[in-house]
Amino acid sequence: MKDKKSYIITIIIGVVLVGVGLLTKFDYYSTLIFAMGFGMISSSMVHLLRTIYWQNPKRHSEYEAKMREAHIDKVDERKQYLRMKAGYITYQIMAFVLLSISFILALLRVSTWATGITFLLFILHWVVGIVVYRDLERKL
Repeated sequence: MKDKKSYIITIIIGVVLVGVGLLTKFDYYSTLIFAMGFGMISSSMVHLLRTIYWQNPKRHSEYEAKMREAHIDKVDERKQYLRMKAGYITYQIMAFVLLSISFILALLRVSTWATGITFLLFILHWVVGIVVYRDLERKL
């Protein structure tokens, strides 16, 4: 029940958001609140059903094998290295993509605020990367 509790709470929050979205009369924001609530309900329902499916006593041995494999993957040094390498490569790709999009928007003479926001996302991406690196360096 402990692992299902968070899904149930999220479903309840989603129902509240759907209700608020239906009862308010702000065109854009009512739709946004309704969509967020519906998204929370549907994703939590899928996860709750998946948890119930795998914790069924008929599938207990399969579930235990799956959890054992997940634990091994989590503590395996090679897999940890691969995850870190994938994160590093993704960080580099996203930095290149953000700079490229900013440059393309500038060439297309898109409004200055759109180009500026894209460039600020690159700066934020870079700063967060440095902060996370220094935090991990300090902890490890």
